Amino acid sequence: MVPENNYKLSTMIDPIMSIGTLADRVGLSVSAIRKYENEGLIISYRRPTGRRLFSLEDIDRVKMIKHLINNVGLNMEGIRRLQALIPCWELLSCDPAEREKCPAYEDTTKPCWMIKDNLCSEVVRKTCRTCPIYRFGSQCTEDIKSLVHRHSKSEQTSQAMKQLKKMQDH
Repeated sequence: MVPENNYKLSTMIDPIMSIGTLADRVGLSVSAIRKYENEGLIISYRRPTGRRLFSLEDIDRVKMIKHLINNVGLNMEGIRRLQALIPCWELLSCDPAEREKCPAYEDTTKPCWMIKDNLCSEVVRKTCRTCPIYRFGSQCTEDIKSLVHRHSKSEQTSQAMKQLKKMQDH
């Protein structure tokens, strides 16, 4: 017997709707959805025939992208760069030696799922579409900036305090 939570999770990520249905559900054109996909903001499931399919979770993802563009004022490049800040190596608990070899660790322009030769699929044995970094990255994109600023400021303050202490010790 499958636990109820696993059942709900699998139905949320199962590719079940066409690009037209997704477009209708989020109030965008099919060409806008294709553009989001071409820009790397969403990943469709592709049938062997090439037909795109999307999940229920993709509805929320596209709505968040639409919100970031229309209400926050970001463009697609801005969204991509914010998503590139997601520390996938920490969230997936990557081995430090593997992390150093991974191109996603250094790249600040694209999220990990857009980078060729990233090591995640080998490490987590998942496709990018089912990886938690991709799946939940869009849901926290709006908050990434504040988290980075908060960390950056605390890091600067910490470094400044350490330098002041060193000068006082001498």
